[in-house]
Amino acid sequence: MKRKRETIQRTSNSVVLNDVRRVYGKGAGAVVALDGISISFARGTFTAVMGPSGSGKSTFLHCAAGLDRPTSGSVSIDDQPLAGLSERKLTELRRERIGFVFQSFNLLPALTVWQNVTLPQELDGRRPKRAAVAEVLERVGLSGRHKHRPGELSGGQQQRVAIARALVARPAVIFADEPTGALDTQTAADVLDLLREPVRSQGQTVIMVTHDPVAASYADQVVFLADGQLAGGLITPTAEQVAERLTHLGARARNLAVAR
Repeated sequence: MKRKRETIQRTSNSVVLNDVRRVYGKGAGAVVALDGISISFARGTFTAVMGPSGSGKSTFLHCAAGLDRPTSGSVSIDDQPLAGLSERKLTELRRERIGFVFQSFNLLPALTVWQNVTLPQELDGRRPKRAAVAEVLERVGLSGRHKHRPGELSGGQQQRVAIARALVARPAVIFADEPTGALDTQTAADVLDLLREPVRSQGQTVIMVTHDPVAASYADQVVFLADGQLAGGLITPTAEQVAERLTHLGARARNLAVAR
């Protein structure tokens, strides 16, 4: 008898957080980094996450990406709830459905560009298709640099390698943590264009934590955090609108700190 294929009903969201709290420590010394965050990110969108220092941006990204487990609440990525997954299953999910781009590039200096790009798939026991690797290196402008090592590349080129590594497996969502923080203005613009490209052409989702209003203006929307809670957002933002909102949130955070 022919086996019936199981079908999965896919939703329109790549990432969903429901009432997520993250508390570090216990008792009087406990620190609430996230305080009841509920938000969803639609497939094929580019979102910037911003807020004053200490607002919970990094914790938000770590919980949303499955790098840290919330104290309570739930997170789903590509219709897969993360609660209850073993560390091995969680690692497999990150390799198959998530791409990461960090400010510090996180490349292995002894490996070539090609080897750095294919490393996550190799670790997952999969043999990357050479055509797919070549295609993604061409997309990021590094087709002639595949034999170079990170030390032979500029900072912008190293970040392009990191983006290629994030794109090659065609993940459902790419998380970027301050991806332009170590780059000059023109190189940063090039990197942001590269992050926008899979959103337009592949329908992938990008969630980027940044402190830079100009970087945020490349996103479809900006989500603001303050004191571990959602503090509004902007659709099709301009750098000026983002900077004004950040200034307001920063002043409010300072006033609250003085009041305490």
